[in-house]
Amino acid sequence: MPGILLVRTDSDDDVWEDVLLRMGELPGMYRSGQADAADAVARESIPRRLIVAEDPAWRGATSEDVSAALERPGIWVPDLVVLTDDRTVRNADWRPLLAFCGSDGYAFWVTPRQAAMTYLVLHRPNLDSTINHFTDTAPAEVEWLLTEDKERDEEDLCLDPVGVELESLKTPPRYTRPARELPPLIQENDLLVRTDFTDDAAWTSLVERVCRPGRGHNDVIDDFSDYVDFVDDPAFAGATPEQVMAEVRDSDTEEEEMVSDVVLIADATTMREPGQRVLVVPLADQPGFAFRVDPEVVGTMVANLAIGNQDIGDWRNDEA
Repeated sequence: MPGILLVRTDSDDDVWEDVLLRMGELPGMYRSGQADAADAVARESIPRRLIVAEDPAWRGATSEDVSAALERPGIWVPDLVVLTDDRTVRNADWRPLLAFCGSDGYAFWVTPRQAAMTYLVLHRPNLDSTINHFTDTAPAEVEWLLTEDKERDEEDLCLDPVGVELESLKTPPRYTRPARELPPLIQENDLLVRTDFTDDAAWTSLVERVCRPGRGHNDVIDDFSDYVDFVDDPAFAGATPEQVMAEVRDSDTEEEEMVSDVVLIADATTMREPGQRVLVVPLADQPGFAFRVDPEVVGTMVANLAIGNQDIGDWRNDEA
């Protein structure tokens, strides 16, 4: 079962609660003293497990200590382990967490929000590439940063954690439990999910603009209907981007589908503003770091992402 182990190794209650606040009320989350872990998983539409280890016995533990504990017979081994350490306490802006994958994976730094957004997509098959991206971007040990210069601040000797952009947003992403259970979103094609139901005419217009963007936007493909599935289900009314991304899963068919690692959302901003700019939520590299694009370029974007002709950074930079 996919999952994350979150271990508290520091003794500062305020820091710990800040980390948990930023991560949100994640699905399948189990804290000591709450419901049984199996029950927490059973309540979710997509099985995944977040075990929060906050026993005082872990105070002062290192990543090596946690790795050794996971090597014991019969122990559930999570996809990712994240733990607080001295750097989490020192850096109140980002609260970086030390993370590693398995017993032999390289360690890297990640913010609580980025760890939470990654947890929401753990069930997807691209986890390895996402973790590799994190390891390359923010490795915990960088030889060329090791120095004997004792005058430099210890924080200066570390690379920024993955997810700084999320923590720095005016309204950073945070998962909250939906008021009602949401149905899973099966990604046989790229998905555009409607979450605002105030204007049916605006929705019809949006679908038309995405499917048939017109000349000047794409002169090779004139109809993207076969590339995007439109989810017009009132069950998603008012759903947040984080709630939507948590429900996206791959098709059960054996045939490999050519889809991009994003989910598209038509929220209140999309439906009520003249440009109808669609919210794009990445599901890989930096999951949850959303941005907007014009509806006329949606088809071109997902087609190029699906075949690997472009990556998400090409579109995020263009739309910054």
